[in-house]
Amino acid sequence: MNNICVEFNKLAKRFFVPTQKITAFRVFVSWVHRESLRREFLALQEITFSIAKGEKLAVIGKNGSGKTTLLRLLAGIYEKTSGEAVVYNQPNALFRWWIGFNGELSVIDNIYLFGAIYGMSRQNLKKYMGDILRLAELEDLRFASLRGLSTGQLQRLAFSIFIHVENDFLIFDESLAFVDQSFAQKCEAYFSRLCASEKTVIISSHDIDFLRKYCQKALWLEAGRIRMWGAAQQVLSAYDTDSQQHT
Repeated sequence: MNNICVEFNKLAKRFFVPTQKITAFRVFVSWVHRESLRREFLALQEITFSIAKGEKLAVIGKNGSGKTTLLRLLAGIYEKTSGEAVVYNQPNALFRWWIGFNGELSVIDNIYLFGAIYGMSRQNLKKYMGDILRLAELEDLRFASLRGLSTGQLQRLAFSIFIHVENDFLIFDESLAFVDQSFAQKCEAYFSRLCASEKTVIISSHDIDFLRKYCQKALWLEAGRIRMWGAAQQVLSAYDTDSQQHT
């Protein structure tokens, strides 16, 4: 029986970015001179690793190192440019928490909307409604318009909905970056259960202590390449030391 959840082999992802502001005149000049207004940018290159089912993986690196690009490839949002990428179980991924919300609708209506995006049935969302509102600390604002909520409240709401998704493969991309300490502590019980479960989990975060608690392996990205890959304690310690040396 195949115990592998993800296999990447020499994977690369390329984007084309503008080299200058695009105007009709510049497009015409570039056409006349046969010059490109874009340049190639390799966001990821030579990425090779695998994840076993049930493993908990930390993805670390500085901003711009390629973390989110890698996670979006895993989630099927991006297509690879070259190399091999096999994902045996399609994950649910929590990326930008504001995507899927509608500011004109109430909190409750947004729970149904956001949950549906992640494949949750209306029946299940109704079943978990009380738990979602309590965890997000929005019980008294259930009928309020979403546009009146703070950034922290919106992120709490997105996370509180997402943790009720039924999938054996979950991805969290800086999902607790802006929440307050009180809410983060509430999430401890959830991540403890997740860590002890057979689910495959990938977490991207700048909180090294948080990753140490819940991840068995770690992948350190630097400038789109793998700098280090292996046991979480070893990789995270090396990353932490490197970060301190460059501050």
